[in-house]
Amino acid sequence: MRIKYATAEELNGFIDALRDETNYIDSDEIKPIDLAVGYDGKNKTVHILPAAIFIAAGTGVKIVGHGNENVPSKFGVTYHEVINAMGCSYQSDPDDILKTVELSGFGFYHQRYLNPKLASLLPKRQEFGLRNFLNTIEKMLNPFKTTKVLIGVTHQQFITKYIQIGTHVGFKDIFLVNGLEGGIEPYTNRETKVTTNRIFSISIFPKKTETLKITEKTTVKENANLCIDILKNKDNPFREWALLTSAIIISAYNIENDIKKSITLAEESLNSGAAYECFEIYKSVTKNRKIIF
Repeated sequence: MRIKYATAEELNGFIDALRDETNYIDSDEIKPIDLAVGYDGKNKTVHILPAAIFIAAGTGVKIVGHGNENVPSKFGVTYHEVINAMGCSYQSDPDDILKTVELSGFGFYHQRYLNPKLASLLPKRQEFGLRNFLNTIEKMLNPFKTTKVLIGVTHQQFITKYIQIGTHVGFKDIFLVNGLEGGIEPYTNRETKVTTNRIFSISIFPKKTETLKITEKTTVKENANLCIDILKNKDNPFREWALLTSAIIISAYNIENDIKKSITLAEESLNSGAAYECFEIYKSVTKNRKIIF
Protein backbone atom coordinates (compact mmCIF):
# COMPACT_ATOMS: atom_id res chain seq x y z
CA MET A 1 0.00 0.00 0.00
CA ARG A 2 2.89 2.37 0.73
CA ILE A 3 4.40 1.70 -2.70
CA LYS A 4 1.29 1.81 -4.88
CA TYR A 5 -0.89 3.94 -2.57
CA ALA A 6 -4.65 3.59 -2.39
CA THR A 7 -7.24 4.29 -5.03
CA ALA A 8 -10.22 6.48 -4.18
CA GLU A 9 -12.40 3.35 -3.99
CA GLU A 10 -10.01 1.70 -1.54
CA LEU A 11 -9.84 4.84 0.59
CA ASN A 12 -13.64 4.97 0.69
CA GLY A 13 -13.65 1.36 1.84
CA PHE A 14 -11.14 2.08 4.58
CA ILE A 15 -13.07 5.15 5.70
CA ASP A 16 -16.33 3.16 5.85
CA ALA A 17 -14.64 0.75 8.28
CA LEU A 18 -13.52 3.69 10.44
CA ARG A 19 -16.96 5.27 10.29
CA ASP A 20 -18.44 2.13 11.85
CA GLU A 21 -16.32 2.86 14.95
CA THR A 22 -16.75 6.65 15.03
CA ASN A 23 -18.78 8.38 17.75
CA TYR A 24 -20.55 11.04 15.73
CA ILE A 25 -21.88 14.38 16.93
CA ASP A 26 -24.96 15.56 15.08
CA SER A 27 -24.44 19.26 14.38
CA ASP A 28 -27.18 19.61 11.77
CA GLU A 29 -28.84 22.57 13.50
CA ILE A 30 -25.54 24.48 13.69
CA LYS A 31 -24.17 23.53 10.26
CA PRO A 32 -20.49 24.23 11.02
CA ILE A 33 -17.54 23.99 8.68
CA ASP A 34 -15.12 21.11 9.33
CA LEU A 35 -11.40 21.94 9.42
CA ALA A 36 -9.86 18.83 7.85
CA VAL A 37 -6.16 19.47 8.40
CA GLY A 38 -3.41 16.92 8.88
CA TYR A 39 -3.18 15.35 12.31
CA ASP A 40 0.62 15.27 12.09
CA GLY A 41 0.87 19.03 12.56
CA LYS A 42 3.65 21.40 11.49
CA ASN A 43 7.37 21.13 12.16
CA LYS A 44 8.79 24.02 10.14
CA THR A 45 6.53 27.03 10.63
CA VAL A 46 4.40 28.71 13.30
CA HIS A 47 0.62 28.30 13.49
CA ILE A 48 -1.60 31.28 12.74
CA LEU A 49 -4.74 29.13 12.47
CA PRO A 50 -5.70 29.43 16.18
CA ALA A 51 -6.05 33.20 15.80
CA ALA A 52 -7.78 32.85 12.42
CA ILE A 53 -10.37 30.46 13.86
CA PHE A 54 -11.62 32.96 16.43
CA ILE A 55 -11.44 35.89 14.00
CA ALA A 56 -13.74 33.93 11.68
CA ALA A 57 -15.93 32.91 14.63
CA GLY A 58 -16.35 36.60 15.44
CA THR A 59 -18.10 37.06 12.08
CA GLY A 60 -20.65 34.36 12.92
CA VAL A 61 -18.90 31.40 11.31
CA LYS A 62 -19.31 28.09 13.16
CA ILE A 63 -16.17 25.95 13.05
CA VAL A 64 -15.32 22.43 14.20
CA GLY A 65 -12.00 20.63 14.34
CA HIS A 66 -10.56 17.28 15.36
CA GLY A 67 -7.13 15.71 15.73
CA ASN A 68 -4.49 13.94 17.78
CA GLU A 69 -0.85 14.55 18.77
CA ASN A 70 2.54 13.00 17.91
CA VAL A 71 1.22 11.62 14.64
CA PRO A 72 3.72 10.48 11.97
CA SER A 73 5.24 11.35 9.63
CA LYS A 74 5.90 14.89 10.84
CA PHE A 75 5.27 14.33 14.56
CA GLY A 76 4.68 18.08 14.48
CA VAL A 77 2.93 20.63 16.66
CA THR A 78 -0.81 20.80 16.00
CA TYR A 79 -3.00 23.88 16.03
CA HIS A 80 -5.09 22.48 18.89
CA GLU A 81 -1.96 22.13 21.04
CA VAL A 82 -1.38 25.85 20.48
CA ILE A 83 -4.99 26.59 21.42
CA ASN A 84 -4.55 24.61 24.63
CA ALA A 85 -1.38 26.58 25.38
CA MET A 86 -3.55 29.69 25.05
CA GLY A 87 -5.35 28.52 28.21
CA CYS A 88 -8.00 26.20 26.80
CA SER A 89 -8.53 22.45 27.09
CA TYR A 90 -10.10 19.37 25.49
CA GLN A 91 -13.68 18.31 26.02
CA SER A 92 -14.80 14.70 25.88
CA ASP A 93 -18.58 14.93 26.12
CA PRO A 94 -20.35 15.45 22.76
CA ASP A 95 -23.02 17.67 24.31
CA ASP A 96 -20.36 19.89 25.87
CA ILE A 97 -18.50 20.17 22.56
CA LEU A 98 -21.69 21.04 20.70
CA LYS A 99 -22.56 23.67 23.31
CA THR A 100 -19.10 25.17 22.93
CA VAL A 101 -19.64 25.54 19.18
CA GLU A 102 -22.95 27.28 19.84
CA LEU A 103 -21.47 29.70 22.40
CA SER A 104 -18.01 30.48 21.02
CA GLY A 105 -18.22 29.48 17.37
CA PHE A 106 -15.61 26.72 17.71
CA GLY A 107 -15.45 23.18 19.05
CA PHE A 108 -12.73 20.53 19.05
CA TYR A 109 -13.22 16.75 19.16
CA HIS A 110 -10.14 14.73 20.11
CA GLN A 111 -9.51 11.46 18.28
CA ARG A 112 -9.41 9.62 21.60
CA TYR A 113 -13.12 10.26 21.92
CA LEU A 114 -14.36 10.38 18.34
CA ASN A 115 -12.74 7.05 17.43
CA PRO A 116 -10.93 5.28 20.32
CA LYS A 117 -9.99 2.25 18.20
CA LEU A 118 -8.31 4.42 15.60
CA ALA A 119 -6.51 6.34 18.36
CA SER A 120 -5.27 3.03 19.80
CA LEU A 121 -3.36 2.39 16.56
CA LEU A 122 -1.13 5.42 17.15
CA PRO A 123 1.74 3.57 18.92
CA LYS A 124 2.02 1.16 15.98
CA ARG A 125 1.88 4.06 13.52
CA GLN A 126 4.63 5.82 15.47
CA GLU A 127 6.73 2.66 15.28
CA PHE A 128 6.18 2.51 11.51
CA GLY A 129 7.03 6.20 11.32
CA LEU A 130 5.89 6.86 7.75
CA ARG A 131 2.83 8.45 6.24
CA ASN A 132 0.12 5.95 5.25
CA PHE A 133 -3.49 5.96 4.11
CA LEU A 134 -4.73 6.70 7.64
CA ASN A 135 -3.17 10.18 7.38
CA THR A 136 -5.38 10.79 4.35
CA ILE A 137 -8.68 9.52 5.69
CA GLU A 138 -8.65 10.24 9.45
CA LYS A 139 -9.15 13.95 8.82
CA MET A 140 -12.05 13.11 6.46
CA LEU A 141 -14.24 11.21 8.94
CA ASN A 142 -16.68 14.13 9.24
CA PRO A 143 -17.33 13.42 12.94
CA PHE A 144 -19.78 16.32 13.21
CA LYS A 145 -21.90 15.09 10.27
CA THR A 146 -21.79 18.47 8.62
CA THR A 147 -21.93 19.42 4.93
CA LYS A 148 -19.07 21.94 4.67
CA VAL A 149 -15.37 21.15 4.79
CA LEU A 150 -12.11 23.06 4.42
CA ILE A 151 -9.29 20.65 3.59
CA GLY A 152 -5.55 21.25 3.84
CA VAL A 153 -3.73 19.53 0.97
CA THR A 154 0.00 18.89 0.60
CA HIS A 155 0.07 17.54 -2.95
CA GLN A 156 -2.05 18.79 -5.84
CA GLN A 157 -2.48 15.25 -7.21
CA PHE A 158 -4.56 14.33 -4.14
CA ILE A 159 -7.21 16.98 -4.78
CA THR A 160 -9.45 14.77 -6.91
CA LYS A 161 -9.27 11.96 -4.34
CA TYR A 162 -10.17 14.33 -1.51
CA ILE A 163 -13.20 15.58 -3.43
CA GLN A 164 -14.30 11.98 -4.04
CA ILE A 165 -13.79 11.04 -0.38
CA GLY A 166 -15.47 14.24 0.82
CA THR A 167 -18.52 13.54 -1.31
CA HIS A 168 -18.57 9.94 -0.03
CA VAL A 169 -18.75 11.05 3.63
CA GLY A 170 -21.50 13.59 3.06
CA PHE A 171 -19.75 16.90 2.39
CA LYS A 172 -21.57 18.99 -0.21
CA ASP A 173 -19.39 22.11 -0.16
CA ILE A 174 -15.69 21.29 -0.40
CA PHE A 175 -12.82 23.80 -0.27
CA LEU A 176 -9.25 22.56 -0.64
CA VAL A 177 -6.22 24.73 0.16
CA ASN A 178 -2.77 23.78 -1.03
CA GLY A 179 -1.27 25.79 1.83
CA LEU A 180 1.74 26.06 4.05
CA GLU A 181 2.94 22.63 5.23
CA GLY A 182 -0.21 21.10 3.76
CA GLY A 183 -2.51 23.22 5.91
CA ILE A 184 -5.05 25.92 5.14
CA GLU A 185 -2.74 28.79 6.08
CA PRO A 186 -1.71 30.52 2.83
CA TYR A 187 1.89 30.96 1.77
CA THR A 188 3.35 34.34 2.68
CA ASN A 189 5.78 34.57 -0.23
CA ARG A 190 4.02 32.98 -3.21
CA GLU A 191 0.68 31.97 -4.71
CA THR A 192 -1.68 29.74 -2.75
CA LYS A 193 -4.21 27.77 -4.75
CA VAL A 194 -7.73 27.09 -3.48
CA THR A 195 -9.82 24.49 -5.31
CA THR A 196 -13.52 23.78 -4.81
CA ASN A 197 -16.01 21.18 -5.94
CA ARG A 198 -17.93 24.02 -7.52
CA ILE A 199 -17.20 25.80 -10.77
CA PHE A 200 -14.62 28.22 -9.37
CA SER A 201 -11.14 28.12 -7.94
CA ILE A 202 -9.14 30.88 -6.25
CA SER A 203 -5.54 32.04 -6.44
CA ILE A 204 -4.31 34.01 -3.43
CA PHE A 205 -1.21 36.19 -3.64
CA PRO A 206 0.45 37.69 -0.54
CA LYS A 207 -0.05 41.43 -0.10
CA LYS A 208 3.62 41.99 0.68
CA THR A 209 6.58 40.45 -1.05
CA GLU A 210 8.75 40.11 2.01
CA THR A 211 8.52 36.86 3.92
CA LEU A 212 7.36 36.86 7.52
CA LYS A 213 9.67 35.13 9.94
CA ILE A 214 7.33 32.14 10.07
CA THR A 215 10.17 29.63 10.00
CA GLU A 216 11.89 30.85 13.15
CA LYS A 217 11.97 28.23 15.87
CA THR A 218 9.36 29.03 18.49
CA THR A 219 7.95 27.13 21.44
CA VAL A 220 4.28 26.20 21.62
CA LYS A 221 3.83 28.81 24.33
CA GLU A 222 5.46 31.52 22.22
CA ASN A 223 3.19 30.56 19.34
CA ALA A 224 0.21 30.75 21.69
CA ASN A 225 1.20 34.23 22.89
CA LEU A 226 1.56 35.36 19.29
CA CYS A 227 -2.02 34.30 18.54
CA ILE A 228 -3.34 35.94 21.72
CA ASP A 229 -1.65 39.23 20.78
CA ILE A 230 -3.34 39.12 17.39
CA LEU A 231 -6.75 38.45 18.94
CA LYS A 232 -6.17 41.41 21.27
CA ASN A 233 -5.63 43.42 18.07
CA LYS A 234 -2.12 44.46 19.02
CA ASP A 235 0.26 45.78 16.39
CA ASN A 236 1.76 42.57 15.05
CA PRO A 237 3.51 41.65 11.78
CA PHE A 238 1.48 38.42 11.64
CA ARG A 239 -1.85 40.25 11.73
CA GLU A 240 -2.39 40.35 7.95
CA TRP A 241 -1.55 36.66 7.67
CA ALA A 242 -4.15 35.83 10.32
CA LEU A 243 -6.76 37.96 8.54
CA LEU A 244 -6.09 36.26 5.22
CA THR A 245 -6.30 32.80 6.81
CA SER A 246 -9.58 33.68 8.50
CA ALA A 247 -10.87 35.06 5.18
CA ILE A 248 -10.34 31.63 3.64
CA ILE A 249 -12.42 30.07 6.43
CA ILE A 250 -15.15 32.70 5.99
CA SER A 251 -15.23 32.24 2.22
CA ALA A 252 -15.46 28.46 2.56
CA TYR A 253 -18.25 28.78 5.13
CA ASN A 254 -20.25 31.24 3.03
CA ILE A 255 -19.35 29.39 -0.20
CA GLU A 256 -18.10 32.38 -2.16
CA ASN A 257 -14.99 33.39 -4.06
CA ASP A 258 -14.75 37.01 -2.91
CA ILE A 259 -11.72 36.87 -0.61
CA LYS A 260 -11.57 40.68 -0.34
CA LYS A 261 -15.09 40.80 1.08
CA SER A 262 -14.16 38.08 3.58
CA ILE A 263 -11.04 40.02 4.63
CA THR A 264 -13.24 43.03 5.37
CA LEU A 265 -15.48 40.89 7.59
CA ALA A 266 -12.39 39.50 9.35
CA GLU A 267 -11.07 43.02 10.02
CA GLU A 268 -14.42 44.04 11.51
CA SER A 269 -14.32 41.00 13.79
CA LEU A 270 -10.84 41.87 15.02
CA ASN A 271 -11.36 45.62 15.36
CA SER A 272 -14.68 45.27 17.18
CA GLY A 273 -13.30 42.82 19.73
CA ALA A 274 -15.68 40.07 18.60
CA ALA A 275 -12.77 37.74 17.78
CA TYR A 276 -11.23 38.05 21.23
CA GLU A 277 -14.63 37.63 22.86
CA CYS A 278 -15.16 34.33 21.03
CA PHE A 279 -11.78 33.15 22.26
CA GLU A 280 -12.52 34.18 25.84
CA ILE A 281 -15.84 32.32 25.73
CA TYR A 282 -14.14 29.18 24.41
CA LYS A 283 -11.45 29.45 27.07
CA SER A 284 -13.92 29.96 29.92
CA VAL A 285 -16.09 27.05 28.81
CA THR A 286 -13.23 24.56 28.37
CA LYS A 287 -10.59 25.46 30.95
CA ASN A 288 -12.51 23.98 33.88
CA ARG A 289 -12.94 20.65 32.09
CA LYS A 290 -9.30 19.72 31.75
CA ILE A 291 -8.78 16.03 30.95
CA ILE A 292 -5.82 14.24 32.53
CA PHE A 293 -4.34 11.37 30.51
